Amino acid sequence: MNNGRTFPRNLTPIEKMLLFSLLPENKPGYKSYREKINSMFVIGAGRFGNGNFILGNENTKVDLSLPSAPVFASGINIYKEERFDIIIHEETDSEIEYDISSLKEVNNYEPDKLNEIKKWNYSEWNPGDKAPGDNSFVKEIEIINSKYLLAIAPSHKKIWLHEYKSGVNYLIPVTNFYNELMRVCAVKDSKVALNPSSFFDTLNNFNDDELKMAFMSYNRYLKRVSIDETISLKPVKQKRKNLLNIFRKGRN
Repeated sequence: MNNGRTFPRNLTPIEKMLLFSLLPENKPGYKSYREKINSMFVIGAGRFGNGNFILGNENTKVDLSLPSAPVFASGINIYKEERFDIIIHEETDSEIEYDISSLKEVNNYEPDKLNEIKKWNYSEWNPGDKAPGDNSFVKEIEIINSKYLLAIAPSHKKIWLHEYKSGVNYLIPVTNFYNELMRVCAVKDSKVALNPSSFFDTLNNFNDDELKMAFMSYNRYLKRVSIDETISLKPVKQKRKNLLNIFRKGRN
């Protein structure tokens, strides 16, 4: 059996099955990603150890001097025999990094010999759905009607942007989003502004317009998606009274 350490090589059947489980064929954005991955080779190991590899053109050498690209898809597959935590990163310079975490070497397993218990991911989520895996609450904010929708899942401590046309759910880094939220809300108190972990506990302290403006501000600088329409990003003029106390109440 290929131990996965000879490069370049094809994806093994178990690797392909797990990666494709995060890329639903019925969504154009994920289907095109399947096609990209299908045409690539595993060209080397990543920087994070077992299960972390780089896909690319057959004769390309891995460059580990660059940081990992943002996460494109994430999910968990649980079988009677093993649990797999799977991450696929966005394509950068014709390369795609992926990570499959398991207790044992992933290539010890064969897809047709695994007995599935449960699997879930963020790729299959659609507007109106509960959060994947636990059916918990998801707050939805329309960014641009029928084009982009922001989803916030407090139980998961996750934020993602749903693109209607492609079906892709872009995972948004919480800290970067929170920093922009503090800016548009003109929050100066460092105990609040430097505490992104409080965001999901105090979500109700922010209205939809503030959350919408925070995303647009975030996207202006980090360019996760191309949005032609412009939305005013003027800072919120009226600050909340005793904002720090409101945050404290939100934790109780």
